[in-house]
Amino acid sequence: MSKKNWTAVVLLAGTFVILFVTTFFLPDKIPFHFDANGEAGWYASKYFILLLTPVPYLLYHQFTHKKK
Repeated sequence: MSKKNWTAVVLLAGTFVILFVTTFFLPDKIPFHFDANGEAGWYASKYFILLLTPVPYLLYHQFTHKKK
């Protein structure tokens, strides 16, 4: 595995660990979408953040590792 890949894996794992620890301090419901008036329109569980953690890495991987 190249150094570039290790850096991405370490950043992903570090982000996941930080988010995992902070989920214990978050409220059960977190607002994710706000309308033009500033009112929350969509709430999600605090564990939903953990599901979204790998998304930026997966997008990065998709666009940087194109097959020729």
